[in-house]
Amino acid sequence: MDKYDYHFISIKFLTAILLALIFAFLLIYVFTPQRREDYPVYRLQQKEPVFLENGFAAQILTDKDLLKQEKLAFEAGLRERSFELMEQSKNSMLAVISANYLEKMNGLREERMLTLEAERRKLAEREKNLLQEKRQQLEDELSQKLQQLRQEVRNKYSDFNQKKIRDNYLKMINLQLKIEFVARTESEKEKYQEQLKQLRSEQQALIAEKNSKLNNDISNQTSNLIMEFNQQYSDYRKQIRSQHQEIISEQRQKIESELAAARTEIKSDLAAAREEKAAELDSFIEKSKKQYY
Repeated sequence: MDKYDYHFISIKFLTAILLALIFAFLLIYVFTPQRREDYPVYRLQQKEPVFLENGFAAQILTDKDLLKQEKLAFEAGLRERSFELMEQSKNSMLAVISANYLEKMNGLREERMLTLEAERRKLAEREKNLLQEKRQQLEDELSQKLQQLRQEVRNKYSDFNQKKIRDNYLKMINLQLKIEFVARTESEKEKYQEQLKQLRSEQQALIAEKNSKLNNDISNQTSNLIMEFNQQYSDYRKQIRSQHQEIISEQRQKIESELAAARTEIKSDLAAAREEKAAELDSFIEKSKKQYY
């Protein structure tokens, strides 16, 4: 039941009370009914009509009886309507009491759910901070490992084709000297230049092979380090979330237990309050019936 239903019940309750007061006022101050034991008893017997000088005595007596009967019927209907209004007022007041306790229970549950949501947001913020710290730590470790890896791989391939490369460098220097100082003719220069060109091509191939092996080795080991980084980060995130889910689960169970206990207590209080108010209203209605009817 929301607040609009609550206001509707309150308006209905006030309307019923006002109508009951109006009918009571009419009965007491307008119609002024006599006490039941003072009413004369009428018997349905045939009487000979009495004619006065004007000839209208029988008609006047009949009209008077009809007015009394109509008055009695009206008073009886008014009593029944008053009793109905009293009963409606009683039910409305009991409904208001029930609505108040229901609102109390809903408010308590909403308060506990807000507490749980606040705890969830707090843990989410904690998870964010912890993951940022862990990521920074893992990135620093990865950077150090990559630097160490590059140095180790360079050392590993430092001697790869190194002798052949040095020999080629020496040959290239000798050929350059021959081209500049030894060759006497153009044909000799061209011969030395061709040999130099072949050596340079061979030298580039040797260096390219060395760099290719070095880069491939670095790339493979770097991939392994990155996979290790991602796995460590994922495991840590799962660990944190598992801890937080356990905390939320325990908090939710605690709240449900508290709400169950509160629900039992509120139901008991509601039953007692309704019983007390119903007895009070029944007593008031009974007194009103005896006093006015």
